[in-house]
Amino acid sequence: MVHVKRECLQRVGKQVGQVRIQEDDAASIHRELIDALYGTPGPIIIGATTVAVVMGGAGIISGHDKNFYVFAAIMTAIGAIRLYSHYLYRLSKTYNFQTIRIHNFEYMAMFGAWTTAATIGSFGAYAIAYYESQPVSVLAIAQTIGYLAGLSGRNTSRPVITRVQTLAVSLPFVFVLIATGKPTYILIGLTVLLTVILTFSSATVIYKVFVSRQKTLLELVKMVNLDPLTNLFNRRGFVIELKRLSDSDNKYTLLSLDIDNFKNINDTYGHDVGDALICSLSADIAELIGRSGVAARMGGDEFMIATAGHAQSASQLATRLLHLAQVQRLVANRTLTVTVSIGIVEAEGGLPSEEAMKRVDIALYKAKSDGRNRCVSYSPALSKAYNDQVALEAEMREGIRQGQFWLAYQPIYNPRSGTVTHVEALMRWAHPTRGSVSPAEFIPVAERTGLIKVLGAWALEEAARTAASFERSVKISVNVSPFQFDQDHDIAAIISAALAKSGLPANRFIIEVTESTIVGEQTFIVDTLKKLRGMGVRIALDDFGTGFSSLSYLAWLPINILKIDKSFCREIETSQRARALMSAITQLAHDLDLMIIVEGIETDEQLAVIQQYSVHGIQGYVYAKPMSDIALRDVIDVRINKKQKAQKQAVVDQTESSAKKSSGIA
Repeated sequence: MVHVKRECLQRVGKQVGQVRIQEDDAASIHRELIDALYGTPGPIIIGATTVAVVMGGAGIISGHDKNFYVFAAIMTAIGAIRLYSHYLYRLSKTYNFQTIRIHNFEYMAMFGAWTTAATIGSFGAYAIAYYESQPVSVLAIAQTIGYLAGLSGRNTSRPVITRVQTLAVSLPFVFVLIATGKPTYILIGLTVLLTVILTFSSATVIYKVFVSRQKTLLELVKMVNLDPLTNLFNRRGFVIELKRLSDSDNKYTLLSLDIDNFKNINDTYGHDVGDALICSLSADIAELIGRSGVAARMGGDEFMIATAGHAQSASQLATRLLHLAQVQRLVANRTLTVTVSIGIVEAEGGLPSEEAMKRVDIALYKAKSDGRNRCVSYSPALSKAYNDQVALEAEMREGIRQGQFWLAYQPIYNPRSGTVTHVEALMRWAHPTRGSVSPAEFIPVAERTGLIKVLGAWALEEAARTAASFERSVKISVNVSPFQFDQDHDIAAIISAALAKSGLPANRFIIEVTESTIVGEQTFIVDTLKKLRGMGVRIALDDFGTGFSSLSYLAWLPINILKIDKSFCREIETSQRARALMSAITQLAHDLDLMIIVEGIETDEQLAVIQQYSVHGIQGYVYAKPMSDIALRDVIDVRINKKQKAQKQAVVDQTESSAKKSSGIA
């Protein structure tokens, strides 16, 4: 069990492999310091060239003293080495070379700075020692003091380098100046020593200012690129990291992870618990991938992970993430077990990061639409299916505006009286080019996009209006999606308004919910059902006998009607076990004062078997198919028997072909 406390942010923050902007703060500042060493290549090269020319000029002035030419040659060689090191450093930054370690560049910069200082100091000392009163000594003094003064504005981000440079150039030079015994030279030497002392003290101060500035910049970068809740990268920071991968020639794998039904957790337990869950899962992700990848919270409950591994290792990582998410965890004093859905895409280097993220989102969408709690790898076929879904969504929005949706009604008959006692309203879509679109195709899209709330509200109002126009007190039922029970969608108020507008009594209105709607005993949904039942609205538990079916639901759910699923009834003709279960269910339902309606009765043989049990309603093609409200009015008052079934269906078919009503959606 994972215990999540307030320090979970600190725990995630310690996962430097995931929090890193450039690995960690110390390493980042170190690199900035090295960048400062290589930040001004032009002045360094110009300075080396100038000093070499001065040394060569001293050789000419001195009457061709070869030692001055040696100094000039050494200075030229040092300048060439420093120029080459700057070239290598620029290449390493441009192409991200790994063959030359960052510390080696630091050593090369130190070598260049210190040998330059030592050469200039030796040049000055030699000129004073051997040409004390000649013009060349003035040239050497000017050059040495000029270089020493320049150190106060160079390499101040590195006190060690500055101090060694200062000592290397000043010690031999000051020693020779004082050794001459001449007051002028002694004064110059003392002035140089004062400059050395000032340079030593200022180097430390400027270094501290430099480091403080870099830390401030890093904090600003973190604020811009890190998610404040989890301390993982945010979308902006992740896109920057992903672009580095996509610009390379290497393969990388992208994973997109989403917590299943996270909104229900927020709605049920509150956003504090939701945030704590996000924090807990973030810490686990960071710990799991370590330094092998980069993780980000893209927003809400969505995470992305980029790794340098191939698809096989990414699939193994995804499997571990699936198992990790299901670990029971104590979150804000709540014990939660969640599942996640994961999309995977293997990307070649050079694939634009935007395209890689689009593909992994498509794979994630497929994982969620396939039932959640699974991982799906991207394939080109998924893009086509996704594009079809996007097109269908756009057409659905247009269909709502154009009033292409309508309600079909399927009568439910009392098996003893042969009369219609209930009618189920069923959503239909008459698409102008696709024809009749199956609810199995458009309902999932409506639920995913939130359009189900618009369609559902219209269906509730339309069904109530239609039922109010019936001459007999026939009850009407409407299927309600789990997504219509969101806290930001007050379905109880919507139903109350529909009943008030239509004038339909609440006891003639039924909403049908499936067990998947209330699986997990979601308090808010159950409370809403109780509120509706208190209004007089009747509640039907649909599709009983499939999915999560449990007899225990019958004991505590606020339901009035139990609808037996058609898949259960298909076996009742031949299966003695199915008949025994049917007998037990009907007896239990009667003991609990629940009405029983059996769905999907299509043959006379099934009807004969079902009539042996005490059920209150039969729904299926054996009596009637779904029809328009106009066709429904022709049969709703007809008492049915076996001889009448064929005649009734012929009337329905004729009516359907001549008049099919379509209603607009408010």
